[in-house]
Amino acid sequence: MGSVFVLGAGAVGLATLGQYLMDPARANAAFGIGQNMQSITLMFHITFGVILALSFFWGLLLRREALAAPWLRVALLVAAAAAALVLHVLAYRTGLLVFYVGLLAYALRALGQRRWVWGLALLLLLGLGPWVAFHSLESVRQRVDATLYDVEQYTQGHDLNNFSLSRRLVAVETARVIIAEHWLFGVGPADTQAAMREQYQWRDFGLRPANRVEVHNQYLQALLGGGLVGLALLLAVLLGPFAQARVRRNPYIGFFVLIQGTAMMVDSVLALQIGLNLFVFGYGFLIVAEETASNVTAAANQLPSQVQPAPIVSTRRER
Repeated sequence: MGSVFVLGAGAVGLATLGQYLMDPARANAAFGIGQNMQSITLMFHITFGVILALSFFWGLLLRREALAAPWLRVALLVAAAAAALVLHVLAYRTGLLVFYVGLLAYALRALGQRRWVWGLALLLLLGLGPWVAFHSLESVRQRVDATLYDVEQYTQGHDLNNFSLSRRLVAVETARVIIAEHWLFGVGPADTQAAMREQYQWRDFGLRPANRVEVHNQYLQALLGGGLVGLALLLAVLLGPFAQARVRRNPYIGFFVLIQGTAMMVDSVLALQIGLNLFVFGYGFLIVAEETASNVTAAANQLPSQVQPAPIVSTRRER
């Protein structure tokens, strides 16, 4: 299943890259005004970037499995490389963020295992990768320039109606006011939109009603809907499974939680159906399955000590 996920994501990524190469100038111009290229399957660009990042790390891990045939190892390596290439050429901001956070974790993991050469090489890549991408890819330069210009509009108090990041920063500021008033239990998950609309009535930052967005941060969304209790529940879902040693030793789970947790800092991952589907798929396929296997193993190990030997009954007749 993991190999199908990685190979499928790599194939969709390459096909989307082919679509970009049909008219790169037009695509780069769109990046320069803050737009993104959807995948050929019309998947939301943030979720697609997260999938590509997951595919990169899972592909590198899967190719080291003993059961992987030689041809599959090559295919997984190609798919992982394709995922990294597509992330950079199409300049998906969230995808690149989680990619480099995962790369840092991969490097630290290698150093912790005393694989010094590999770990240091990854740290070097971590430093050089963004620099090389910026100086060699027009799409990355356009994305960086558009991002800086977008944030500049917010800091200087200009008209924000046509700027995505600025509107998200406004949403954070708006949500912060609500959270301060309902910090313990929140306003209720079903009432977050109504609470945001009401707060926008008090201060709209010059935004037209159609441009007043919801908060793009899963942790703030949890605080908004459930207060500290809601945030604690979200963190328990993400980090609770690591209480089991077997889960902590599983690198697939580690990268999944790290990438999802990082993406939640810049987007409400669970607010869209595609993001929720990806989270539930990974959580069930990896974490729930690992916890179940751990519980079964623990029960099997306890079974012999709990079973008492049956008494030996002599079949000889007493004389």
